[in-house]
Amino acid sequence: MSDYDHILPEKRFQADLGDRDRLKICKKDIWIPTKRLDPLFETIEYVLMSEDQIQAPGMLIYGAGGYGKSAIIQRLEQMYAVGDQRIKAIGVGEDLDNSKLRDLICDAFGIKLSNRRNSRERTARLLHILQTEHFCALLIDELHDTGFKTFSQQTNSLSLMKHLAGRPLFLCLICFGDERAKEVLEKDDQISRRYIYWPLELWKDDTDYCDFLATYETHLPLRLPSELAGKVLRKRILKYSHGNMDNIVKILKACSMDAIISGRERIEIEQITDDISFLCLKYGLSLVPSKSPIPAKRGK
Repeated sequence: MSDYDHILPEKRFQADLGDRDRLKICKKDIWIPTKRLDPLFETIEYVLMSEDQIQAPGMLIYGAGGYGKSAIIQRLEQMYAVGDQRIKAIGVGEDLDNSKLRDLICDAFGIKLSNRRNSRERTARLLHILQTEHFCALLIDELHDTGFKTFSQQTNSLSLMKHLAGRPLFLCLICFGDERAKEVLEKDDQISRRYIYWPLELWKDDTDYCDFLATYETHLPLRLPSELAGKVLRKRILKYSHGNMDNIVKILKACSMDAIISGRERIEIEQITDDISFLCLKYGLSLVPSKSPIPAKRGK
């Protein structure tokens, strides 16, 4: 075994595993802490502290596909899985029947729907669960698809969101979606003024980006150092990923897998060319097409 100083100490043994095992490791999703998201998580923590208000606050974290929403959601679920401030998550990705937002929420909390159970009974049951199991927030993924597909859904969903945030439930709503979800929320003045709108931004060539690449490399089971944060490689990755978080990770996954298959054992500049999308496809990964970034503007 080599020293493998470029890999985290607890993961260095992985570099001596067989190729198939190492390929599986490269394909896994991992959470890389980054300072660029610290303000977001701090704000969410303050949102969850809200007490003795007429209505619980809400938050919409929005961005186009590949901006890192799924990774943030998974991290929040892990952070608030236990304790006296728990979060329950729902998402349209789990909904194969195109159910109403109300039905998804009831199902998430184990509340059975029936023609005999009215709104008051459902509210009482939900309140009991929130209090006994210490849920303070509901995390709604892909809000634009979960509740805003049609005008009728928009009206019903906005009414439900007001009900959830008000007394007696006082449930904070942390929503994820795209620009369409933001536009619908802004149509309702009562909801809009209680929401924090947080845009997710594309990566740029800064310290946070360098730190992310350097940290990611320490998780890869490659036997040679790649120096991903070096000027040449990081700029090439940024160019072909268009700064899209999902693309950056997919390029790193594909190139690390290719490095194992080819015997290079490190990610090299020659791998990241105009054909990078085909390299990603070879390893079962698809890059997100380039889109214009969302303006970095936050407000209530």
